[in-house]
Amino acid sequence: MASLCHKPKLLSSLQGILKIVNITSHTQRYKRNLEKIRALLVDPTSQILHGETIWNLGIIDNIDFKETTFGYGNIFDAIRGNSHATLRMLFQYQLPELPEILEAQEIIHDQQQLFRQNSFSQKTFHTFNLVFEKLLAFSENFTYQSDFDESNIHNQIMTYFKVGCNFSLPNVIILDARDPPSSDSAVHKCLKMYENKISIGNNDYINVVADEAIFRRGISFCKTNNKIKMILGQWHTSKDIMSTLITIFSGYGIFNMAGILGVRFLDKLEKGVDFKATSKVLELIWVAVGLAIHLYAKKKEQSLDDILEENKLIKIWYLYFQWASYWHAHWFGIRWGIFDLQHESLKAFSPLFPIAGKSNYARSVTHHIYCIENNSRLRAILRVVPSINLTNPGHFFAYDEVLKTFIVKFVKQNVIRIPTDSEELKLKIKATQLEKERTDMLICDYIGDYVQSSKPHNIQSRKEKIWELVHQLINAFESENPLKNPIFEFCNNLNNKGIDQLVAAYEIGIKRLQTIVNQEILLTENYTTVGRRARNIIRVTLADIAKMKKERKIEEREEREKAKKSGRERGRGRGRGRERGRGSGDEEATT
Repeated sequence: MASLCHKPKLLSSLQGILKIVNITSHTQRYKRNLEKIRALLVDPTSQILHGETIWNLGIIDNIDFKETTFGYGNIFDAIRGNSHATLRMLFQYQLPELPEILEAQEIIHDQQQLFRQNSFSQKTFHTFNLVFEKLLAFSENFTYQSDFDESNIHNQIMTYFKVGCNFSLPNVIILDARDPPSSDSAVHKCLKMYENKISIGNNDYINVVADEAIFRRGISFCKTNNKIKMILGQWHTSKDIMSTLITIFSGYGIFNMAGILGVRFLDKLEKGVDFKATSKVLELIWVAVGLAIHLYAKKKEQSLDDILEENKLIKIWYLYFQWASYWHAHWFGIRWGIFDLQHESLKAFSPLFPIAGKSNYARSVTHHIYCIENNSRLRAILRVVPSINLTNPGHFFAYDEVLKTFIVKFVKQNVIRIPTDSEELKLKIKATQLEKERTDMLICDYIGDYVQSSKPHNIQSRKEKIWELVHQLINAFESENPLKNPIFEFCNNLNNKGIDQLVAAYEIGIKRLQTIVNQEILLTENYTTVGRRARNIIRVTLADIAKMKKERKIEEREEREKAKKSGRERGRGRGRGRERGRGSGDEEATT
């Protein structure tokens, strides 16, 4: 019996045995029919809470199911069958009254500017610099501490911020699934269903969180329907922030730094395939660059402003340290449940989306920031519930991250037999929550069902690799020709033109975002998409670097062959000279 439980392919045999010994009284076909009847009778809206202080937050995303095996007789490497649907969730929070927060928020809003560095982001960046200096603990004879890594920096930064409140868990409901969000009409129908299923007052609305693709398709719907307000998913935004950083600094040596840190699959890093791995690599580079800049400034006994004026290489990577700090602050704001930290950091980073060619995200982030900045009630609510806590105390998740990490996994675990019919698939998704509650009655009574995790994760320290990269960066900063340093090989953008482009890119990005506001929101300019996808920096891909390496090898081989050929010719010339000398001497001797 234990062996059968470990073999999912033999579950039908296990069920047959249980039926024979009278543990279960129904056949598998009968159980499927009962499950279908329960799915038809289930009504998710019956679990919806109603009240004036309840905040309804919808979350939608695409969910795909793939067949576990290939079709019978498939001897080719063909794609397995798959099914798609739009998963719709509803999170309901019981909120307190917020009149004082609303009034204070209006005052803060008047003092801030959109799409640029602001006082909050500058203060956060200054805090990060203080943490680096504190951990280095410089002495008078230029000795410093090096017995720390990125985790110590995190813990030290955390002392400067107040972790978000431990809010009670929301009421989570899985609503009816809809067609895949592959068109504007499909997304509009999903959003319309929220309005139909939830009773919304005349002056009220529901917020819906979605990734960039769905958010962009829902912009036109929100313009004509004031009952739905879209929120851009924080987790997907953080993922694209990382992609933007890689794109911008691809021609300045970021791949070489990743290689020094031990990254083997640089192509996966370039595409951002794995979120955790990509964020870890960019974080280690951020730590190493920050340490190298502070050590170099202390060694020269100069301020950062003076160093940036005299050393262009440091100026480039100081920009990375600054812009990656905005990304880090945004991520810390999600993980610690601090709305101001994530929102103000996104505002400071937003001009980098258009200059990296991220036109879709530039447009979506513009609408997202403008909507939040002009909605004091939403800002007040997000200050109370900026993220969601499901596992560890003080460890928060983004709303779209919860859907991707927990809800999608939950649905896929409970939808065992994947139907080919889309309507049957939607029916199974709708009944998932009911089926899980039925099985939980048995599981919790006998073996328990513990959701919260009490042990921290074991994380491998990269301290040695970080300090190896730090020392190489300092050597490059001090060298007269840093391009000959291995850390900056094949960096075509490390020239006056590339440096000037990078320095001027931020202000260009601000103007491009303001153009989107004028054309699509304020309607003060004529709408045009000309130049939306243009990059203000030169992107260097791994394929370009491989091509440069190949060309260098060819040049080196040609030079070696040329040197060998010239050496042979010189050798032949000496040989002919010696032969002439010996011949003339013999003739003289005979005479």
